[in-house]
Order: sequence, then C-alpha cells, then structure tokens
Amino acid sequence: MNRQEMIDLAKQIRSDEERPQVTPPHPPQATTTTLHVPTSVGDVRVLCHSPIDAVEPLPGFISFHGGGFITGTPEMDEPWNLFLAETANCHVLNIAYPLAPEHPFPVPVHVAYEVVQWIFQHADMLRLDSSRIAIGGHSAGGNLATAICLWNAEQKNPLPIIAQILDYPPLDLATDPADKPFFEEAIPAEQARQFNAMYIARAEDAYHHLASPLYAAQLDALPQTLVLTAEHDSLAQEARQYAKRLQAAGVAVEHQEFAGQAHAFTHHGDLDAALQAWYRIADYLKSVYRS
Repeated sequence: MNRQEMIDLAKQIRSDEERPQVTPPHPPQATTTTLHVPTSVGDVRVLCHSPIDAVEPLPGFISFHGGGFITGTPEMDEPWNLFLAETANCHVLNIAYPLAPEHPFPVPVHVAYEVVQWIFQHADMLRLDSSRIAIGGHSAGGNLATAICLWNAEQKNPLPIIAQILDYPPLDLATDPADKPFFEEAIPAEQARQFNAMYIARAEDAYHHLASPLYAAQLDALPQTLVLTAEHDSLAQEARQYAKRLQAAGVAVEHQEFAGQAHAFTHHGDLDAALQAWYRIADYLKSVYRS
C-alpha cells in the first residue's frame, strides 16, 4: 500500500472502533476532565480521571490506550480508568497520542514523551504528587509506555517515573506476525502486518529499541514493572521474554498471565477475568505508591 491507501484504510478502521464490551460492575466514584497539552505537532488531548472525594495532591498514573498504533482514543479506557482512579486513589491521565500512518514512528513516542514531560512540569497545577507517578498502557499503549521509559532513561535529566505497567504489549515489531505463536483468538497475522507497516515507515526501524523494546540493549535503568499477558495471545511470548530480560537486568518485575484469555481481554473479554486484571493493576499501583 502507498501512504494514501494506508491513511484511507486507517480512517475506515477508526470508523468501526468500539467502546469496551466489558465495563466495571458499578459506576466508579470518579470524574473526568479534559486537558489540552501543547506539543511539537499541536495540542494533544488528555483525559484526566480523578476520585470524587480525593484528598489532593494525589499520585498519578499516565496511561496509553491500545489500537495497534493506528486507531483508538482515551475514551476506550475511560470506564476502567475511572475505576482505577477510585480504586487506587490516584489521578489517571490518558493521552490521545498522534496515530499512524499520519504520524509514523518515532513521532508518537517523542510526542507522548513531550506530554509526559508537561505533566511532570505542571504537577502542582494538576494537583499531582510528582514523586509518585507511574506509566503504563494496553497493547500498543504498553509498547509506547515502555518505549517512553527507555527514551527517558537516555535523557540527561530523566523524569522520576516510579513504575511501568505493560498490559499484553507488542514488543517485537520486527518478527513477522505469522512467525509468532498462533491461536484462533489471536490478532490475524495479515492485520498485524498492516498495522505494523502503517506504524513503521522504514523497515529498518522495526529493530529500533523504541519501536521494538525487546531489542533494547540497556534495560537496567527502567523502573519496577508489572507485565500482564493473555495465554491465547500471539504477543504473550515476547512480553514474557521482555519480563525475563528486565529481571536479568536487575529490574524488579512482576508478571501475571491470564489463562485462557485472548488479546484485549481487559476490554472485550470475560468480565471476571477483566475485573481480576484491573484489580491487579490497581493493587500494583497502590503498592508502588506506598513504597
């Protein structure tokens, strides 16, 4: 496909995107406000979810939605981010990062990092405790979250990100999706190829550590990490490998695999499994905030 064909296909896919099929069993006691953050590509929208009865300042969780780098919005995560805000007693900030193919790699990583920097710089205004800010994401958002942590570790004055939470992330965009483990419920290999091609404009960039964090040479400066994987997900193997590499580098890692679950189960799977995963994330946040 040429660039215009990619853009047309991405727009078609975006028009069909769905809200989460599983949502919290009870309406969370939390509210949503919208921020507009200036960046090098224009203002970026951020949804900020906060507990209704918060005693501020609160810790923060900067989150990135999924969507294969080409689709998705913060609203996809809103029901569960409100749940996290209430359950973990924190502000959850979900960034509407620029999407491919209009903005291919590395633009989303660099722009998302600009927004993360802005959040830290404006912590007082946002009533955030800047010493207790974690980062994370689902699927492509998990890739971006750990890419940001890798990029942050290379800066002269890195931000004090205290933890990363990676939920069924794609971490190897160089390997042909057809060569990854196969499951009936998994993302079709051809669709994965299309999404990867839209995000990675130059083939050699697929091996760049900010596109495929599994290939990163240095992991020892990354923050403590929670990795969640789904047993019937073609991406689970690379996330398990990343967790092992982080551990070998001396990073404190917790990994939980959800038996019988498929990719995106936290949004479109079994409610009991989804609820277990979201409580796992909330409990992990509460733990790192205490420490």
